[in-house]
Amino acid sequence: MKTDRFVGAGLLVWLLSFSPPASGQQAEPIPEAAPNAVLATIEGHPITQADIENRIKGQMLRLNNQIYTLKKQAVDGLINERLLAIEAGKRGLSSQELLQQEVTDKTRTVSEEEIEAFYQANAARLGDTPLDEVRDRLAQQLQRTARRGRQQAFIQELRKAVAINIHLKPPIVEVAVDNAPSRGSAEAPVTLVEFGDYECPYCARAQATLSQIRETYKDQVRLVFKDFPLSSHPRAQKAAEAARCAGEQDKYWDYHDVLFRNTKALEVAQLKQYAADLQLDTTRFDTCLDSGQQAAAVRQDLAQGTQLGVSGTPAFFINGRFMSGARQFSAFQELIEDALAAD
Repeated sequence: MKTDRFVGAGLLVWLLSFSPPASGQQAEPIPEAAPNAVLATIEGHPITQADIENRIKGQMLRLNNQIYTLKKQAVDGLINERLLAIEAGKRGLSSQELLQQEVTDKTRTVSEEEIEAFYQANAARLGDTPLDEVRDRLAQQLQRTARRGRQQAFIQELRKAVAINIHLKPPIVEVAVDNAPSRGSAEAPVTLVEFGDYECPYCARAQATLSQIRETYKDQVRLVFKDFPLSSHPRAQKAAEAARCAGEQDKYWDYHDVLFRNTKALEVAQLKQYAADLQLDTTRFDTCLDSGQQAAAVRQDLAQGTQLGVSGTPAFFINGRFMSGARQFSAFQELIEDALAAD
């Protein structure tokens, strides 16, 4: 899956490498070719724009998301800079003096107890180096983190005091859910589609956040699960088939949850034991799993995710807006609130 990320990054670098037009010159728009436009021929057989678009659709979707993210970061950065400049002007200060006054001077000093607590929680990652040898470095790191937190809080105070309208729109794609397993009302204004892998520890970690979303938003959000077994996870494909076999007996979500509690125990014998634990008809379940009856359906989800630009798990689409990784609740909340406001 790393190859896809490198290709996407390469496309982004290529796209951004073009120099802007000289001052006073109008940039020439790149003409958009019609789907049937012939881009090349081989032995008289054409290669059309549609052929190319279909081949690189996933990469282009990822690229569009990367471009949006870069633009959004730049917009937010400029907004923050201008807010600081405006506030500094009101106080007769420079922006740096304002930050010194409102951030540096108001950031509390990290305590020895906090340093020790951080060390205890991360000793293994620090190679069990004695605390005395890393205390100064940890203190500096925690102090920087505290300063960033104070600066973010101050910026949010400034943002709340003025009217800000952001017209930059994220790329939205249509994600067909068909008869995919779902939790929540089909009439919910927000549909959150997860492409996941049962052997993926990050997917397992995301389940607690998804539960929090269900508890917080109830019938406002519908959760849909799509299979995306990674080639690097040899047991993920069969686990996905097993969940679908359990679904034939109306136990999909119960089985789904069991799998994510046991991401390191997904051998076929264990998959069958989970079915027995859930009191499924084990003969029917075993026949379904051993025959590969659900394999094609899993592969269909995988192909759909690839076409949508998914290259790793977990990957989410919130009303068609892409987000990757096991993010914190606040990241989901931001996109869900945006979707609800647009409804």
